[in-house]
Amino acid sequence: FRWLAQAADPDVALNQFIRFVEAYGLRSMLFELLVVNPKLLELLVKTFDASRYAGNLLIRRPQLLEDITRGGVLDREVSVAEHLKRLDALKITLVSLDLLRVYRQTQLLRIFLRDVLGLADLPALFAEQSALAEACLIFVNRVHGNESDLTIIALGKFGGGEIGYGADLDVLFVGDDIRAAQHLVVAMAQPTAEGSMATLDARLRPEGEKGNLACSLRAYEVYYETRAQLWEAQALTRARPVAGPRQDQFMDLAQRVWRKAAQRDDLYAQVDGMLQRIRYERGSAADLLDFKTGTGGVIEAEFLVQALQMRADIWNPQTMGALRDLTTRGLLQEEEAALVKKSYEYLRLIEMALRRWENKTVSSLPADETEQRKLAQRIGADSLDLFGQRYREAREGIHAVYSRYLR
Repeated sequence: FRWLAQAADPDVALNQFIRFVEAYGLRSMLFELLVVNPKLLELLVKTFDASRYAGNLLIRRPQLLEDITRGGVLDREVSVAEHLKRLDALKITLVSLDLLRVYRQTQLLRIFLRDVLGLADLPALFAEQSALAEACLIFVNRVHGNESDLTIIALGKFGGGEIGYGADLDVLFVGDDIRAAQHLVVAMAQPTAEGSMATLDARLRPEGEKGNLACSLRAYEVYYETRAQLWEAQALTRARPVAGPRQDQFMDLAQRVWRKAAQRDDLYAQVDGMLQRIRYERGSAADLLDFKTGTGGVIEAEFLVQALQMRADIWNPQTMGALRDLTTRGLLQEEEAALVKKSYEYLRLIEMALRRWENKTVSSLPADETEQRKLAQRIGADSLDLFGQRYREAREGIHAVYSRYLR
């Protein structure tokens, strides 16, 4: 009850705890375990309070608690290479892909617990989730036998290694085998009793949703030279190769297109125009709750960094890495860069706390004050008023620097 008293939503946490106890089996063994290891009880209550998704995973597979919390498992990051090594050992085939889904859920729960216990900071959590998603994508592609036919390029936050909970994976497919790309998209999104792996979003391809899911390298070249708009070149800022035989050729093309677009006199106006268009379509310009596309939101910070790095010819798909490069080169004052970094990370922290609950995309604060109070407590704010003040300061700080350079 002492731990429940510190929860943002004690009733929900208690209900989840009761469900876990009922699912565990031998209650006497569980209670003995919790008495011997009080930190485990703290972990359970914090997890049930921070994430219904993670709580449900534990309730469904109670044995995961001991598997994940045994010595050293929670103490370090797991790389793409290490994930792939472990997956290879499982001997997974097309008919046993549920083993991969179980592995993904187990590793995602491990990341949730590292988050809840404060064992990893925000960049580390982004990197871990990105590594897990990338390993799953590479492995499914291998199982389907597409390694020699299909080249996969990551874009967006996936390209930057900065995805959060519940994120889609922005990708491009290079190659002539459209069916291979289709099979990969379906396999990744296929829901089963063990959940699904991820939704692949390939809408940034030539002609968008109207175009072929996979295109040859030559088709990309012709499209970028003749019909692509500046925002499509801007999207290549975060291009990063993941798998396939044409990774180097595509990245050479992407950087040529990107550098050519960066030389346009109207670069900043075009970037700002695209941001305004996004806001108009979402109706978010004056929406204080929309921390993603609203004024001074996450996208504004990212567009600011991308525009400046394009103009300065700084190739770095990671937002925070590019921001450091801009500061090192003297293209942003240290005070400005520090303000953007602090504000951007605070908004992403809020995003993580909201997405963590259901492992789903969320881009706005809850309108209900009670829910806002829970959110404030979950990110460590001392009060709702202080949370609101810091939230407004973050949005205003990003917009002030953005306006100085791009408006």
